[in-house]
Amino acid sequence: MTLRRKTYATLSGGFFCYFALIGLFMPFASLYLDAKGFDALQIGEILAVVAATKIIGPGLWAHIADKSGRLSRIILLGCILTVASLTLVFVSEGFWPLLFTFSLFMLFFNGILPQLEVLTLTSIQGASQNYARIRLWGSLGFIVATLTSGEILSVTSPLYFPYLAMFWVVLLTLVSTLNRDPNIAVTSPSSEPQTSVMKRIRHPGFICFLISGLLMQISFGPFYNFFALYLRDAGFDTSYVGVFMGVAIVVELAMFYGAYLFFKAWSVNTIFIFCFLITSVRWLLTALYADNALILAIAMSMHAVSFALYHCACMAFFQRYFSHSQQNRAQAMYNGLFYGVGGAVGAIVTGWLWNQSGSGETSFLVASVAAMLGLIFVIFTPKVSLKSESTA
Repeated sequence: MTLRRKTYATLSGGFFCYFALIGLFMPFASLYLDAKGFDALQIGEILAVVAATKIIGPGLWAHIADKSGRLSRIILLGCILTVASLTLVFVSEGFWPLLFTFSLFMLFFNGILPQLEVLTLTSIQGASQNYARIRLWGSLGFIVATLTSGEILSVTSPLYFPYLAMFWVVLLTLVSTLNRDPNIAVTSPSSEPQTSVMKRIRHPGFICFLISGLLMQISFGPFYNFFALYLRDAGFDTSYVGVFMGVAIVVELAMFYGAYLFFKAWSVNTIFIFCFLITSVRWLLTALYADNALILAIAMSMHAVSFALYHCACMAFFQRYFSHSQQNRAQAMYNGLFYGVGGAVGAIVTGWLWNQSGSGETSFLVASVAAMLGLIFVIFTPKVSLKSESTA
């Protein structure tokens, strides 16, 4: 399927701005909260609740999207509400006010991505190479925001974090005004027997897949929430956060561009196994060589597999395992359970381990074990066929 240039540019721009905010939030939110005077356990609790909003947000937006069928308007509404709620961060002081405002802000923000994913998949009609090349703009946005934010916050203060966040949210809102729903007939969810959905969810193999996904995201807890503090404690300057993240995102970009080659050579299930194995090794290296810049860079380069390739495999799995009319709910499940529950558990466990041990080494060792446990469960994931998918 050949995408119109305007559609390609708008979808790519949406991913760019969305993940630019993630590129700011993921490494620097903990530094901002640290600068506000919170300890590791409090930071872990705030970020755990923030991650938990992914359980509610995607499902809520998926329900609204299924009812309206207007994904572009739902995305724009989510952006506007995100801007409105982010303004509260500027006037919030203390643990509970910041917990509330961060949660409200991320509740609306987290609901945007699943709809953007579905809008993209619907627009390209399943061509994985087109999807990967649109999605790679998200990685570009991430690296741009991470590198520039690291420099800005290094020469100013982590307390400038909300101003940078507002910049990216406003830009995302402006881009989202250009989204258009594709002219494709969509089957109403009510015309499809609900028992078929429940049967798929209750399949033992699918439950094993969900458990593996939860363990994967739990393993990312130290990286997503405390990596900047981990580097600082290891003796690196704040600007190095952007450098190491840059390594991760450069290889991620390359993977998004060439991921289809893996799908030509391997089955989705084989790719899953490979991703969990590499992820376990990645966290082990991060735990054991925190003060070695070269080995840390090698570990960060594994992000190409543990995130980019794994994400593409999950998209392929959900798209084939669920029917077209179930895709909004499938994306809500993916973001809610994996990134929501898994992210919340990962954040709170990391904060607790960090508080108990006084360093992040134990957290990354536990992360390595979690990824290895996920490898055991993912072996039993149901097999899906990609033979009918276009790679052009």
